[in-house]
Amino acid sequence: MEQGKVETQKLFDAVLPIAKQLLLENEEFFPFGEIMKSNGEQVNLSASNGEARPKSSELIDLLKNHYIESAQAKEIIASALVYDVMVNGSDSIAVDLDHVSGYSVIVVVPYELTETELIIGKMFSTKGKNIIFK
Repeated sequence: MEQGKVETQKLFDAVLPIAKQLLLENEEFFPFGEIMKSNGEQVNLSASNGEARPKSSELIDLLKNHYIESAQAKEIIASALVYDVMVNGSDSIAVDLDHVSGYSVIVVVPYELTETELIIGKMFSTKGKNIIFK
């Protein structure tokens, strides 16, 4: 389980700065993610359903399904799925982290976006759903 935490932390460390940058540049972002292959290589991913303004839920489903297929084919050992949510009345970046070891957590990063800066609140985590590596 410790390896799962270490490897998903690497994914988290890669995706959080991207989400922050997208928020600063665009005031929003579409769901995206990152995977870790068995050799440790990390690959950033995005999804598209062909629409200019797709529903986030559809993109999340596309990414999750891709992750599940990749996990079943033993092509990946860890995944991160990043999306924008409201938690307790606060805009937040959510990062679903899953690992082949069974480690699964959702990290929530509250934020406030002003005209000039992104203010990050106190992040917290909750148990993940562990659906990628069944």
